[in-house]
Amino acid sequence: MRLLVLGGTRFLGRAIVDEAISRGYDVTTFARGLSGHPRPGAEVLQGDRTSFPDLLQLAERDWDAVIDTSTIAPVHVAACAQLLAGHVGHYTYVSTISVYRDYPAAPVTEASAVHDCPADAAGTVESLGYPQLKSGCERAVQEAMPGRSLIARPGLILGPHENVGRLPWWLSRVARGGPMIAPGSPDAPLRLTDARDLAAWLTGNTRRGIPGIVNVPGAAGTTFGDLLATCAEVTAPQRTADLELRWTADPVLLAAGVEPWMELPMWAPGIPELAATWQVSGDRALRTGIRYRPLLDTVSDTWHWMLQDAASQNRPVSEFARLPGIGLDADREQEILASL
Repeated sequence: MRLLVLGGTRFLGRAIVDEAISRGYDVTTFARGLSGHPRPGAEVLQGDRTSFPDLLQLAERDWDAVIDTSTIAPVHVAACAQLLAGHVGHYTYVSTISVYRDYPAAPVTEASAVHDCPADAAGTVESLGYPQLKSGCERAVQEAMPGRSLIARPGLILGPHENVGRLPWWLSRVARGGPMIAPGSPDAPLRLTDARDLAAWLTGNTRRGIPGIVNVPGAAGTTFGDLLATCAEVTAPQRTADLELRWTADPVLLAAGVEPWMELPMWAPGIPELAATWQVSGDRALRTGIRYRPLLDTVSDTWHWMLQDAASQNRPVSEFARLPGIGLDADREQEILASL
């Protein structure tokens, strides 16, 4: 099986490459080489997907399938998909459940309406909007390879090597111990997908060539209480003070100006615009073979990766890479706790 991975050096792309190599695939990655590291066992082609001369490298080869995890303008995805149409059998594009027009205010299925964006749109996430950009990229792939493309729409992706910082922030905060804000209710639902499970499903589907659209929202049945309890369990040996979870109602946190999803990662309070955050149909993913590992495995493996990464760089485990705005400032958290 000859697989081309567009990207393949960070988080999900890395997991896809590792999974494909473990299955005995011949893997080629195409990336700029500006972030992440090439994976052992994969052939590396270096190039910028926004540069057509660089893309022409791909026209000299044939692959059985391609997996694309990019977040670039639809016009560039269109150019790549059109160029590859005669050189690959199947094209998988990793999109997001955020493409749905009414999400997360209303429940969605694969048939729900999506944001409108032309397949030839130029611009950035900032100028187009993330949901719109991804929707335009979906359209570009579908138009270039009708009947030979899979659009995967995952929800929350976590696991080792996460570069957003959501689960790492909770693990780091729980490891610090002391009184800690726990948002909302311990019974609040939560759905997540381990990047390695998504990678296994994606790479397996390259052989079957499943077409169409599939939501991958994560396993049902997990709660925020489960998440924090599991974080507490795996960080116990490193905890520096006794942990005291203080469950704080959504209205209290909102009144204090805490930003949902960002300052307290994965917190989706019960407000109308977020009412259906976890109500995404994932039936087709289950029917096509997705398997979700236990929460403990994802949390434990992420914590052990964080510890190893910190040790290798001679830095505290609390100093991890994350996107701007992820995590609640420690002083601000204490101010809110003092006001309760």
